[in-house]
Amino acid sequence: MIRKSFIVSLVATIFMGLSISNTPAATDLGLNRDFKTEMIYFAMIDRFSNGNSKNDLGGYKDLRTSSGYDPYDTAFYHGGDIQGLSNKLEYIKSLGFTALWITPVFRNIPVGVDGKSAAYHGYAIAGFDQIDSHLGTMAEFKAFVAKAHLLGLKVVLDIVTNHTADVISYKENYDYLYLSEKPYKTSNGKVFDIVKLAGTSKFPTASQLSAKTSFPKTAVVSKAMANIKSPTWLNDVRLYHNRGKSTFQGESGRFGDFYGFDDIMTESPQVVKGFIDIYSKWISTTGVDGFRIDTARHVDETFWQVFIPSIKTKAIASGKKDFPMWGEVYDSSPETLEYWARYGGFTELLDFPVQDRMLKFITSGAANQLATLLNSDDQYSTATVDPRNFGIFLGNHDMGRIGGFIGGNVNSDSTLLRDQMAHALLFTMRGVPIVYYGDEFGLMGDGDKEARQDLFVTLVDRWRKQQRIGGEPIGMGKSSFDTTNPLQQTIRDLTKLHGSSTAFSAGATKIRIAENGLLVFSRFDLDTGREYLMTFNSSDAAITGSFDSEYLANRWEKVLGDGTASASTKLMKITVPAYGWGVFLSEMVKSSVMPEVRMNKPTRNPMLRDRFNLEATISGADVAEVQFQYKDGAAWKSLGTDTSPTFKSDLDASGLYRVFPLISEIKWSTKTEFRAVAFFAGGVETKSETFLFAKP
Repeated sequence: MIRKSFIVSLVATIFMGLSISNTPAATDLGLNRDFKTEMIYFAMIDRFSNGNSKNDLGGYKDLRTSSGYDPYDTAFYHGGDIQGLSNKLEYIKSLGFTALWITPVFRNIPVGVDGKSAAYHGYAIAGFDQIDSHLGTMAEFKAFVAKAHLLGLKVVLDIVTNHTADVISYKENYDYLYLSEKPYKTSNGKVFDIVKLAGTSKFPTASQLSAKTSFPKTAVVSKAMANIKSPTWLNDVRLYHNRGKSTFQGESGRFGDFYGFDDIMTESPQVVKGFIDIYSKWISTTGVDGFRIDTARHVDETFWQVFIPSIKTKAIASGKKDFPMWGEVYDSSPETLEYWARYGGFTELLDFPVQDRMLKFITSGAANQLATLLNSDDQYSTATVDPRNFGIFLGNHDMGRIGGFIGGNVNSDSTLLRDQMAHALLFTMRGVPIVYYGDEFGLMGDGDKEARQDLFVTLVDRWRKQQRIGGEPIGMGKSSFDTTNPLQQTIRDLTKLHGSSTAFSAGATKIRIAENGLLVFSRFDLDTGREYLMTFNSSDAAITGSFDSEYLANRWEKVLGDGTASASTKLMKITVPAYGWGVFLSEMVKSSVMPEVRMNKPTRNPMLRDRFNLEATISGADVAEVQFQYKDGAAWKSLGTDTSPTFKSDLDASGLYRVFPLISEIKWSTKTEFRAVAFFAGGVETKSETFLFAKP
């Protein structure tokens, strides 16, 4: 047994100057593993665990209007902190998670301008290089990261670049002014195009702008707030858009103040450099392992095109070869997500479209909508973007909890079954699974404040009385950690399953059935030749289904869940109970012939004029990973890899592997060569014939 004194000493040694990510221990603890394999627990620090009641007021006066502390009000601080989170790391580890995403830890202005809410959520940031005193100290944060690493847990830090706390007011009013109404001007009166000059050396520096004449609004900051922000460059009002409040329509979503927060002029190279410096230091000094980026879609693309690769380079220099940054693009449209993957420079995104379609399947049986959406993965796939790296989730701190979405009679068996089925789907489909804290206790809750319950003893009366899926209301004087819930064991079973095979994190996918509340798909581990068959029934009655395949094993082992799966003469029959799910395992069947890949002739995309289509089909195997390449001089370069053949829909034929490269990303010659390379089970690799294709 390791003595407690030894662990404390080791943690202290680490955070006093030696980052664990730079030591051989990082490899021993598995911290250099591919982030594609992670399973993430998302915790809101203020509501998770109170480990030090002395910091509840954050060093401010004992008034909620100054400290922001009022544990009876859902809109104010409740006392959770970094020490409390550190105390519960073993609990998070016991659920089987491998990484922890936490809300921002930076210094916030405690109370909003209207005095009606506090910054317990962490997004009203004033000190980007400091720890918020309500949460703890920098030493405590470093010790927390070090302890997480000792447990083999990675830490993902929530960051913001779009805005700061609300410090700036306007002399005129807060109504948004469009660029066409009042463009930006330099201090000598010359109009400049903020969009065209964004990120370029021609963009005016702050010294070339006038706070009084260059902006559509005249920024006003009180003397008390003049130097409240840190680093000091953030106090310069000439580095903000100053156009009024966003209406979230058109350009205001980019240039307007997000819910009144001060909107930063991220088009300025000064700002880009400033944020690269800020967040690089958080990596090098604390050892965090990744970022979740808030409000990513409200920042211009040129910012991300520089920020993301720069941060990844800085992370490598700190010993972190794989540093993911999941951008929040809060939109259920795959076209919007694709835009930010292709043009925003994001290689990882939070997959809101998948969340939306999973929820529709769980609550209304719309299996085909989810299957059709997954055909859109081909739109994301590029040489650098792999949708298997996208974060997938059932709910979060903004939209609400899966328990709230399911609704119904929380005391009924069916509600618990649906919640368990939802988590089974989350952990078995493509993407990095993210579970919102408290979902394992069956917490309900609609969006925003109502989905941010305390896990420690709560003083919010309605949360004491709130029904829980799989459990009773928490009542008075009791912590959620003192209770047990069937969902905890479900999650433990699913994290164990997910971690048992790379089929779930890096494997190929093939959808088998998607209709009338029945969803069936396979995940493949091509290295070991294993196939996992997943069956889901979101209806209130048992379902029997079947599908044909030339490559079906005769023997299937049930790994988790309920129902049956049996195969004979190329026909798979499955049964799934009401609100049930099952996971079945078999060895992939080898073909008697050599598998092949055939690429179709490249074509111009009729819908998206800036790209073209590359398609391929395979034979002699059930599934493959197909990489599309073009010849650049003597070298073949990847244009993206498709790991899931299309499922037949109104728009798509079945069995196609595809990518949709941008015309502009190709170094075209008179006739450019293209090919498809397929990777099959057992290490078999085949190449298609090449096609010569002129620039469309």
